[in-house]
Amino acid sequence: MLKNKRLYIVSAVLVLITVFGCGKKQDVTKEAFAATESKSEGLPIYTVRAKLSIIEDKISSIGTVYPFEQNNIYSKGSGRLVKYLVEEGQIVKKDDVIAYIDRDEVGYEFTQNPVKSPAGGVILKKYLDVGATISAMMGSVAGATPVASVGDLSKVKIVLTIVESDISRIKVGQAAKVMLEAYADKVFTGNVYTVAPTADPLNHTSKVEILADNKDGLIKAGMSAEVEVVVASKGSAVVIPRNALIRKAGEVYVFGIKDKIAKKTLVQTGYDNGLEIEIKKGLNPGELIANSDFNVIQDGLRVKDSGLTK
Repeated sequence: MLKNKRLYIVSAVLVLITVFGCGKKQDVTKEAFAATESKSEGLPIYTVRAKLSIIEDKISSIGTVYPFEQNNIYSKGSGRLVKYLVEEGQIVKKDDVIAYIDRDEVGYEFTQNPVKSPAGGVILKKYLDVGATISAMMGSVAGATPVASVGDLSKVKIVLTIVESDISRIKVGQAAKVMLEAYADKVFTGNVYTVAPTADPLNHTSKVEILADNKDGLIKAGMSAEVEVVVASKGSAVVIPRNALIRKAGEVYVFGIKDKIAKKTLVQTGYDNGLEIEIKKGLNPGELIANSDFNVIQDGLRVKDSGLTK
């Protein structure tokens, strides 16, 4: 019985040694992996060559679409709204009658007063229900009730907020690309229309307005838009894919590949278009760099090119 018990204990110890031994073998460090690969043909990686290309420097932001011009429509007299002659989305001309107001005073009969549009455009919103009481606009909009609003949607404004660090690079007239979720396969074009002369002291941002053509009427007021403002362009820059660049521990670098050996190469970046980035210093056109396996690759590691990637 004692002999069997000792045999059981020895067996259990052997099992534990085997389990922990296997676990240790599976915990391969990057250094050991790199050493193993360096003795073989090398670690298979994807690579790409730095190239000369045109690159744009862009600032991206999310904004809201507004009519290019918008006017509230007021009644010159007070009374009860008896009739609308328009619907939201309807196109009107300047001085078109959009509604009628009745003074509705007991013992008196009055001709219904027309409410006219002060400008041509599209009826954006009707603010009241028929039968509502309206306060007159007595030389000022203060306290007056708007009957409706009209706006010009043949052009639209996209209002953006830009952080202080970028605002100095945005100028009136710069080209902009406008993307809308409703039209995922379409890019609208516009230009910087205004740059606010003041900044928000709390958020440290400034407002920028983008003017875009909307003759087809596809862009609706209130939509959210992603905007890219092209702030600069360079015709002959050394560029690489953005995902080939490594930023770590305060350094910016790539892994250059020469004679199948990876070499950590510090670089200085420039313009960035979101997909590609300019390398101002550290790389020449045609130089081969790593474009994969950055969690394993190390300076001095032997590598094997698995094929060029873009």
